[in-house]
Amino acid sequence: MSASNSGRAALLRALAAGLPPPGPFPLRSTEPDPGLFGPGSATWRVMREPLLILGSARALLVQTAHPLVAQGAIDHSDFAADPVGRFQRTAGWVTTVVFGTREEALEATRRVNQLHRPVRGELPAESSTPAWAGGSRYRAQDQPLVLWVHASLLDAMLSTYRSVVGSLPPRQADRFVREWDRVGGLLGLPPGSTWSSETAMRRWIEARMREGTTVPGAGSLEVARVILAPGVSGPLLAHLTGLITAGLLPPPLRRAYRVPWSPAHELAYRSLTLSLRMSRPALPRLLRVSPAYDFAQARIRGQLRRETGREERLRSELRLA
Repeated sequence: MSASNSGRAALLRALAAGLPPPGPFPLRSTEPDPGLFGPGSATWRVMREPLLILGSARALLVQTAHPLVAQGAIDHSDFAADPVGRFQRTAGWVTTVVFGTREEALEATRRVNQLHRPVRGELPAESSTPAWAGGSRYRAQDQPLVLWVHASLLDAMLSTYRSVVGSLPPRQADRFVREWDRVGGLLGLPPGSTWSSETAMRRWIEARMREGTTVPGAGSLEVARVILAPGVSGPLLAHLTGLITAGLLPPPLRRAYRVPWSPAHELAYRSLTLSLRMSRPALPRLLRVSPAYDFAQARIRGQLRRETGREERLRSELRLA
């Protein structure tokens, strides 16, 4: 490996080490079941990338730009007290839905729906925005809120993939968006409420921003302070992961969240993400392919049942997704 590639690999390992720990490995079943998506799906192609974890903060910031989503997080979760735990639980659900068996995906989503069912409240006056007056009521299972959270996750994964992994053909991105209708249905979204393409989804997101329904309020800024707070891993890692998060944000939300951004920031962000893309082929497999993907592939082939020790080896590896 050349000196430049070695340096890029070291940078990537440092970035990974500076992220929150991923928590327990969520997949358990060894049934040869492809789950909701399976091999050959656009979802497995995109979500097998460990570096997508770099887009998790972007997804949360876009989701909680909606004042009612932010208020739900403030009122009904331990987000501020335990942001790492919250991250681990969300990552565990996403991993299970994507790479678990169908029954694992259904059960994980049933638990999420049960947790969300009693989540309701109203927006306090100090968190009002032009679109949402104080006293506006919310329910976590309201279709517009579920749809916004759903779109924010898909948009974050596609944006992060292109920024830190590489190009993605439009047909694959469109297929990715359509495949996630299965998850949307499990979360209560009715047929026809989602999108047929990435472009349609992005236009829908931009329309919500233009109409003002997703302009961050005081509650959104409170959640953002937790997400953007420097981590315990050191100022350099906090600076690098924070730069990626800020660079991935849509410019209107970056301004609304009062994130400093200048041409110098833009240049640094583009240089860093280019380095990540260029270094990827030289990285160890563990930083190029999620162990959850390997686990699911081995499960489908029956290898977890035939090969002694393979299951435990996959479970014990460092996990970034």
